[in-house]
Amino acid sequence: MFAILRFTEPENKIRSFFTSAKITSERITLPSGGVYFIVTAEKHKGKIPWKKLEVCLGILRNDVILPEGASVPEDVNITVFSPKIFPRLLLINSAEDYIVKHKADFLSKSLTVFDEYGIYGSYIEGLLPIFSNIKIVTDKKEKYGELSDLLMKNYGFSLMVTDKESVGSDAVISHSCRVPLFFGGTLFTNERKHLMNSRPLSGSEILLPDLYENLRPDNVNRVLFASALYEKCGAEELKHLKYKDFGS
Repeated sequence: MFAILRFTEPENKIRSFFTSAKITSERITLPSGGVYFIVTAEKHKGKIPWKKLEVCLGILRNDVILPEGASVPEDVNITVFSPKIFPRLLLINSAEDYIVKHKADFLSKSLTVFDEYGIYGSYIEGLLPIFSNIKIVTDKKEKYGELSDLLMKNYGFSLMVTDKESVGSDAVISHSCRVPLFFGGTLFTNERKHLMNSRPLSGSEILLPDLYENLRPDNVNRVLFASALYEKCGAEELKHLKYKDFGS
């Protein structure tokens, strides 16, 4: 579960000075069975009633999505939802699509994949015909044991899996920009950062299926909304999405 916060102005500003802040919630149930809430808080005396929201949200205060541009005051115990898995899936889906479409640029070259959560295993086999060498950097080495054995048995391909950070490849897939400033290869990343010798390939916009686009409040970021739907509500059908502006 998670909560999306909305802030509105009171219909009668004079009356609102003599009444407490009004907070309402709407429960949304998804086809996956997952649930989230849209919590609407009416401003009181021109201010957002953060302390009252803190109480009314209950356990939902640990995973909150704010309207774009809003922030939680430091003295308020409300935690903004921070996605972990979904942006990394967007990245690997987009990078794989780009590599296949530009196959000639990567043939017989080397690839390093930073996989903090050990979630990229199912993508590696499809990249074997393109790269001559693939290295996985991860703290979840055990998640690649079975795959490594399978690739060796079926293709004679030796997949290097290590927990030691190093970049000596022609291409790198990394959620954060974990390459030297003068890295000259191709970097696929979610972090836009200037490099001296190359331009990182990244994206920021996605197309949501109509069901979810119709549910998304106008001032809520699509990637953040989709991340919460996937990570908190089990919307598995979103895991194949990719950035529509990747590399542009």
